[in-house]
Amino acid sequence: MSHPSRRTVLRTGTAVGALAAIPASTLLWTQPAVAGTPGPEQVHLQWGHEPSTEMTVSWATAASVSRPRVRLGMPRGGAGHSVDAETRTYVDGLNKVETFTHHVRLRGLKPDTTYVYDVLHDGAQPVRGTFRTAPGRGRAAFRFTSFGDLGTGDNVFKKSSIHGAAAVHQVEQFAPLFHLLNGDLAYANNNDQLQPQCWNAFMNNMSTSAAGRPWMPAPGNHEVEAGGGDLGYASYLTRFELPDNGTRDHCGNWYAFQVGSVLFLSLDGNEIAVEDDASIDPATGHSLYISDYSDGAQLRWIERTLSRARSGSAVDWIVVSMHQFAMSTSSASHGGDMGIREKLLPLFDRYSVDLVLAGHDHDYERTHPVRGTEPGGLLTPAVADDDLRQIDTSQGTVHLILGGGGTAGHDDVYLPAGGDGVREAFVRAQRLTFKADPDAKEKARWSAVTDPDTKYPYGVAVFDVDPGLLPGGRTSITVSYYHSAPATAADPLPTPALYDRFTLYRDRSDGWGDDDSQDEDDHAARRAAAGRR
Repeated sequence: MSHPSRRTVLRTGTAVGALAAIPASTLLWTQPAVAGTPGPEQVHLQWGHEPSTEMTVSWATAASVSRPRVRLGMPRGGAGHSVDAETRTYVDGLNKVETFTHHVRLRGLKPDTTYVYDVLHDGAQPVRGTFRTAPGRGRAAFRFTSFGDLGTGDNVFKKSSIHGAAAVHQVEQFAPLFHLLNGDLAYANNNDQLQPQCWNAFMNNMSTSAAGRPWMPAPGNHEVEAGGGDLGYASYLTRFELPDNGTRDHCGNWYAFQVGSVLFLSLDGNEIAVEDDASIDPATGHSLYISDYSDGAQLRWIERTLSRARSGSAVDWIVVSMHQFAMSTSSASHGGDMGIREKLLPLFDRYSVDLVLAGHDHDYERTHPVRGTEPGGLLTPAVADDDLRQIDTSQGTVHLILGGGGTAGHDDVYLPAGGDGVREAFVRAQRLTFKADPDAKEKARWSAVTDPDTKYPYGVAVFDVDPGLLPGGRTSITVSYYHSAPATAADPLPTPALYDRFTLYRDRSDGWGDDDSQDEDDHAARRAAAGRR
């Protein structure tokens, strides 16, 4: 199957390396604007494969432009350089509107360093931004944030609310190094007569934050668009330049990057889930169901990536971002998906994945750490431990639904508990349109925390990574979920309130080396001391 992004048009040469250094005094400058020349818009950042030394700057223009490029420097002076952009376009198959995007891959940057950059092309005023690279390889403290299901921030578009704009500002309030966006970005497929315009509104809203810190997306079911190529991803993959996954036809659909000792995997749940909840092609009347489109390439990549991570000593934590989920107790739920349970959960168990971040249901739910399955035919995940505050993820994987980014719909009403005090949950065991089969239910012993306060339907999760002090000692991630009242005209930037906080921990993978002079009791004492710290 041909990848839709491979049919885009390259309109300029591409330069990915540093060009000749130029004086910083001439780097950041203002060129005269030429009347009628469209300016840069929708500016956003993405990590390269190596976040400590690579950054991609992307943007769009309303028409073709001459010599799109980025001029890079450091705020405190020093030499900088200019890098030409690669221009990619696509034509929306429903509206015949051509979208022009530009991408500059910056390499050879210094770790943990702030840069200032100008996005420009001939005849337009530059757009200026700053970014900070990730810490160098090795263990480091940092913060990231996450939610899914954002929308445009403008309620003139279907599925969007004005809270989508507030959510972007709330990310800025927490000042993360980067943000994970767990699918269902613009909901352009619900605005099929305005798909390009919907995407433009989404990207401009996102750029309020994403022009200064990377936003790393995963595709959701609403990224599958009629008129968007074989998989419906033409708009998504033209607008984002994501780390390479080594495939010929599916580059950008799934990817990985590492910051400090945390490995992040962004997965395409549309291929793995059995649910059929994609766009309807108006030309055929059929849904764009793309399950199993890669013939197993994604699953093979996942296993290789996880196996490599757990066989070495550089990765402590593995965090997965995807849209669909394995478990949910929402009464309006899409249902825990059997495709994810069959194909992904065994891999997560085998390689001790720590944390899975999803969206899809527009609410908040946290599971206990799970590993293996309970008896029965629904592959119900089994609880490894029920401590709500201090969680050892070497014993099981914690799953979070973070679907309260900013979309107009809410799913934060949960199924009731039975006489045993355990809620039920829907399970999707076969391909069905939209919601799960109401007759397929299970006991949700895995459900730990939900947010049923309908006055606070939105929210953002904040993750603070503590790398620990000693080899083989304890490392931790403190997770804080802040929920929020909806934005209104009277209160467009509501203050998020802390709702749930817990700490994940595990032992570092770097161990104690080959020093045989220390006996096991001494090793245990040192580990205990590191854990207490």
